[in-house]
Amino acid sequence: MSKNKDAKRKAKLKAQKAQAIQLVQARSEHIANAVMEICSPLEPDYIDDNLTPDIKGRLILWRLGMIAWNLALVGHKDIPLADLDKMNLDEEHREMVAKTVAQLIRRKYDLYPNIRFSIENIACPFVAGKPRLKVSVGQQYHDFEIPSYDDDSKMFTPEDILAIRKNAGLSQVKFASALGVSVKKVSAWEHGKITPNETEIEKIQGISVKQA
Repeated sequence: MSKNKDAKRKAKLKAQKAQAIQLVQARSEHIANAVMEICSPLEPDYIDDNLTPDIKGRLILWRLGMIAWNLALVGHKDIPLADLDKMNLDEEHREMVAKTVAQLIRRKYDLYPNIRFSIENIACPFVAGKPRLKVSVGQQYHDFEIPSYDDDSKMFTPEDILAIRKNAGLSQVKFASALGVSVKKVSAWEHGKITPNETEIEKIQGISVKQA
C-alpha cells in the first residue's frame, strides 16, 4: 500500500515538474517573440541579410531590445548615462544607442505593458534554418505607473508625417532618401510602429518648413 502511495506521489511530482518546465519554455518563447516584434521596425538599420543571415546585426539589435525591455520594467524612458558610459562608445554610436533604446522602451510600453518578467540573457540559434531569438527569463517585477509621453511636444504623429510627405509631393522612397533613412522606417513612422528620433524630427521639420 505504501509503495502505491509513494509511486503516486512521485508521479505527481514528475508531472508538476514537467508542467513547470513547459510554463517556463512558453513564457520564454512569448517574450522572445515580443522582443522581436518590438525591434522589427529598426531591423533595416541594424540587419543586412543580402549575402548571409546577419547574426551579428541581430544580436546587437536584440541586445538593445533586452536593455530597453528591462529598463521599461522599472519605469525608465531612456537609458541611464552611467549605462552608456560602460559601453565605451564613440559619440556617434553613443547617440544612436541612446535613441534606439528610447524608441524600444516606448514600444515596450505601447505593445506589451503587462509583461513584467525581465530578460537575463539572449542567444540567436538557428531554428528551421532561420535565426531566431532565444531569451533566458529573469525575475518578475511589480506593477508601476508607465511614464507619460504627453510632454514630448516635438513628436510628430503618424498622420503628421504622412501629411508632410504628401504635401511635399514625395513618395516614400524619395522622402526616405531626403531624410537619409530606409523606406521601411518611413512606413513604420506613418503606421505608428515607431517614432522618429531627435535628429530625424529636425530633418522632417526642415521639409515641413520648406512647404510653408
